Amino acid sequence: SLLLSNTRLDKRPAPRSSRVRLLPGFSQLDWAKLKSSGENLRGEGLTGLRRITRSELKEHRSLKDGEVWSSFNSKVYNLTSYLDFHPGGRKELLRVGGKDGTELFMKTHAWISVESMMD
Repeated sequence: SLLLSNTRLDKRPAPRSSRVRLLPGFSQLDWAKLKSSGENLRGEGLTGLRRITRSELKEHRSLKDGEVWSSFNSKVYNLTSYLDFHPGGRKELLRVGGKDGTELFMKTHAWISVESMMD
């Protein structure tokens, strides 16, 4: 029989997680709860769907612009409400602010449906 120990055999430090520590109340379950609450997370004055031009998208790169928008699969999302819920932290999500984030999203979360997460 084998006895397994939790002692590391090599002296290298354990790999650090790329996830950031989220504040209490900002887990993915909390995000799902907020999404299902009926609160308008699209932004003030945005209740339905409308066309967004690339130049309008570029106007929403950072919180300095008021809101952070990005497009995924040709659909624009307001990411502002989600920033504090993102497991990789605000900084990672802000990388796609004001532009198409589809390629980066697919490289890092191809198994996740952006539509079900953000709609």
